[in-house]
Amino acid sequence: MSSKVKAGQLWGKNKEELSTQLEELKTELNQLRVQKIASGASTKTQRMPNFDLDSKPPHHAPHAQPVDSQPLEDSMTWNIQVLHADRWIFPLSSGEVRKSIARVLTVINANQRAQLRLFYKNKKYLPLDLRPKLTRELRRRLTKHEATQITARERKRQIHFPQRKYAVKV
Repeated sequence: MSSKVKAGQLWGKNKEELSTQLEELKTELNQLRVQKIASGASTKTQRMPNFDLDSKPPHHAPHAQPVDSQPLEDSMTWNIQVLHADRWIFPLSSGEVRKSIARVLTVINANQRAQLRLFYKNKKYLPLDLRPKLTRELRRRLTKHEATQITARERKRQIHFPQRKYAVKV
């Protein structure tokens, strides 16, 4: 069983490590789907955070009970089951695995886009998805070069009729 994936740990990994982790998470998700259909409780699909039994169960699990007061057969009807006297045990949901898959895919895609940005850095054209999004108005605005260009007629007019200079007596 893999624990919840942290995005910070993924950034240092290379493409092969990320793809192997992605495959592991996908197989785990398939196992969880099969287990959900078969409705079997496997200890392989559970993670164990530390909590005191003297304290109340976490706020999102009001139905949690210690092992003594809950039979193991009934454990499927409870949100949380306790298997050890010093730990609360939470079933690992398929939602958590799907979110972990999404985190891995996000890091893979971000790395891929960073590599593409390096490749296209000094090229004349950028792919559309790598160009700045901005707003529709700003995307359609003339570039600085286009805005400063003048027509041939205007250029002739400036040459032949320059701005007049006057000497003013003070």
